[in-house]
Amino acid sequence: MHKGFTLIELLVVLVIMSLVLGLIAPKGSHMLREFQQTINKIKDEQKLSQTRSYAFIKAKPTDIKVLNINYHITSKGVILKNEKSNDNY
Repeated sequence: MHKGFTLIELLVVLVIMSLVLGLIAPKGSHMLREFQQTINKIKDEQKLSQTRSYAFIKAKPTDIKVLNINYHITSKGVILKNEKSNDNY
């Protein structure tokens, strides 16, 4: 008796593995994309918070742009200036 796998057994294993990976890979890339968007949102919120703290400490108004939104930050708080529109009429 020979030890080892036959060609058919190897092909069956490869087909099963490719089916499993074909089902898992799109879901994994979607989860990774959502995670990256969440990280970017947290970084933007942190940047806005740091600039707001700086404006409060220095009592100096500051302008900052986060996600195509211009903010005017005073020592009393954040004032939304304008939002860049993506609509083309």
